[in-house]
Amino acid sequence: MELTINAAGDEQALKEFYGWLRDDADVTRSATIRTAGELGVFEVIRMSIGSLTGLANLGIAWGNFLRSRKETPPFTITVDGELTAEQRAMLRNLDLPPSRPEDVE
Repeated sequence: MELTINAAGDEQALKEFYGWLRDDADVTRSATIRTAGELGVFEVIRMSIGSLTGLANLGIAWGNFLRSRKETPPFTITVDGELTAEQRAMLRNLDLPPSRPEDVE
C-alpha cells in the first residue's frame, strides 16, 4: 500500500511528523518512509506499507504524535491504488485523516 501524507503547506508539522515516524522502530520496521518535494521544499511524506501490522503501526504513531501537540496539523493521507476490505476496515478503525472518503468506506 502506498500512502502520501500532506500537511496543506505546514512544512514544520510535516517535518516533525517525519522525524516522529523515523524514530518509531515499529514504523520503520514495517514501512519505507521517504520525503518528496521540489527545490528543497519538504512537501509530502511517502510511505510504502506491506501489511496490516504496518498500517496499525502508522495509526499508533499518528495517535501518539497528536497527543504530543496542542493543535492537530492539517494533514491528509492519500492512499494510492485499490484497497482490500481488511485495509479499509483498518483505516476506519485508526481514525487517520483520509483525503478521499472512498479510502475508508
